[in-house]
Amino acid sequence: MSTLRKTGLTLAAALLGAGGVVAGAGNGSAAPLSPFAAQGRSAGLSSTQIAGVQREVDTVIAQSGGKQVALDKVALSDASAVVVTVPGESRVRDLSAGKSGMYAPGNCGQQNFCAYKGRNYTGYEFTMWKCRTWELPGDGWGSGGSWYNNQTPGTQAVMYGKHMQWVYTTPPAPFGDPHGNWKPVWFIKNC
Repeated sequence: MSTLRKTGLTLAAALLGAGGVVAGAGNGSAAPLSPFAAQGRSAGLSSTQIAGVQREVDTVIAQSGGKQVALDKVALSDASAVVVTVPGESRVRDLSAGKSGMYAPGNCGQQNFCAYKGRNYTGYEFTMWKCRTWELPGDGWGSGGSWYNNQTPGTQAVMYGKHMQWVYTTPPAPFGDPHGNWKPVWFIKNC
């Protein structure tokens, strides 16, 4: 094997380990790897799970916009984010903490209101930390769902319907409802 070929293979292996771009074998094409793949590997995810998370993140971005800021997280604005679940898991978790990362709702940070697409804090997590009225990402979340209000103690959130009609006012924070109903809710004023 030529020295040039050995050097190329060594460089390709180094780039793969760093989550870079590796040229295809002999055809000159490039196959980009997620810059967040290393985060998934350090959290103990398989390559299939990493690819599945990336597909979910790509779907969120296509539907709601935003920018990917972690393997499983899309920043929708400077004050909200959507976190997706790992394939085979029902709850979102903090992948930056590795395998022992906190699962929802324990990962809903202080001063946040977290909405979960599924019951019992399962499915996508929509995290809101700036005080304003937020529209649930996508086209309504249908029935089921849950939420956790981890804002300043005593803060209440208000939920509104598709035409901004009042639906529900939460009990004061900290408080959560593992068996909510998103069917009538399209907007949340988190404070």
